[in-house]
Amino acid sequence: MNTMKNLPASEMPYEKCIQSGAASLSDAQLLSVIIKTGTKNRTSLALAHELLQLSPSYGGLLGMHHLKLQDLMQVKGIGKVKAVQLLCVVELAKRLAKQTKENLTHLCNPSDVAAYFMEEMRNLETEHFYAAFLDASGHLLHEDIVFKGTIQSSIVSPREILRLALAYDAAHYIVLHNHPGGDPTPSDEDIHITRRLCEASGIIGIPLMDHIIIGDNQYISLKERGYL
Repeated sequence: MNTMKNLPASEMPYEKCIQSGAASLSDAQLLSVIIKTGTKNRTSLALAHELLQLSPSYGGLLGMHHLKLQDLMQVKGIGKVKAVQLLCVVELAKRLAKQTKENLTHLCNPSDVAAYFMEEMRNLETEHFYAAFLDASGHLLHEDIVFKGTIQSSIVSPREILRLALAYDAAHYIVLHNHPGGDPTPSDEDIHITRRLCEASGIIGIPLMDHIIIGDNQYISLKERGYL
């Protein structure tokens, strides 16, 4: 029978965590601690390895972002309770990443803005268009998803974005959208949208400060590229 007891002490997740800290554990070992128990013939560590390979499109922990309850329950030994626990751990990780960024309080440069939104946006499977509304000091007043789907200038509405900016009493705002393929290089359409928003914002008097495109752990600021 394949059990944790057959593993050397240095490879048993609980013991390894106690001796060397949680940071010393591999992704699979961390998951196995959450799973706690395996089946008659498979350890929790074996289940964890299977979970990390379950997503057909993404490997490792990134794949966990894209798994739903029924996907997790396909793994023999992962029932509804464990599946719910895993979904909650993934959600906590997403919120923790974002909560840490909120401590910046000021979103005054492209790197701060990208850091704040990166974890949330880089894992989205379809294009999402966000607007972040700021006060005069650069504090984030509110953020909204203003559109989901293929981003086109004919669909992204400057009127709706500026209506929200007025409602939040914003001094200026930033827009962002993601490229699910991972490459943040702006398209001609992205540049056209940026220029339309700049023109409309100039009339209202609530300037667009930047348009940031989020890729996979990388970003491009259209302001830094000279399009604003």
